[in-house]
Amino acid sequence: MRRYVLFSLAGLLAIVAILNPTAIADGESTDVHFTNGLVYYALGFTDMATRELKRVCDLAPSNIEARMALGMAYQAKGDLDNALKTYQEILDLDNSLLYVHGLLGDVYRGKGDGEQAKSHYLKAKEDEELVVVPTYGLGVLAEESGDIDLAVGYYREVLEIGPDHVDTALRLADLLSHTGDVEGGLQVLTEANRYNPREPELHYKWGLLHMQKANYSEALHEFDRVLQLEGGHRGARQELRKLEALLKKEGANLPTN
Repeated sequence: MRRYVLFSLAGLLAIVAILNPTAIADGESTDVHFTNGLVYYALGFTDMATRELKRVCDLAPSNIEARMALGMAYQAKGDLDNALKTYQEILDLDNSLLYVHGLLGDVYRGKGDGEQAKSHYLKAKEDEELVVVPTYGLGVLAEESGDIDLAVGYYREVLEIGPDHVDTALRLADLLSHTGDVEGGLQVLTEANRYNPREPELHYKWGLLHMQKANYSEALHEFDRVLQLEGGHRGARQELRKLEALLKKEGANLPTN
């Protein structure tokens, strides 16, 4: 999907800029402004990114890639109204671009307009190559409305197509555990870990579910793994302290690594 291509391109250009600063110079070229915008976006400078990308759109009003990048930059800085306006402008240029509806769904969901978000997600879902993003969005909407069964169904659909989708795995595991199926949640995390073995949040959630089943040795291992991957993870550090205190109170021996 194009939005993920842009993420990769932005990261690559950021590396190029760092290694060769003279590669990006001032000028009124749309290519220069576009490159500058992507680099700023990759580095997290969203104000400068939107300024550069807006200039591209002013110079080349039909440049859809620049408008999409601009919309994503607006989203990243929390300017949802301008993101919405930018994505609508893309559809005005070409209303056949179904992936834009997925982006609009995200914006409307961020604005709290579930009905509009659902409408755009369903439109994006008409493209078989876009199933993961809109289906995840539909799952979140269902979860937020309290329809847990529907949310679980959407999340399972996402993972069938995109088993490496971390946010979906975390949400599904959480829902399953809260409905009493802790074992099912652990299985979801085990599968997700095959694709993302160095993702701290998967190990953190894994530890929490092991705590629910009183699998203290496994929980200790997972919280310790989180801190190996992300030393400043506050949740894992707190859980580890609580678990160690619990084991000490019960007179249990702490497992050795």
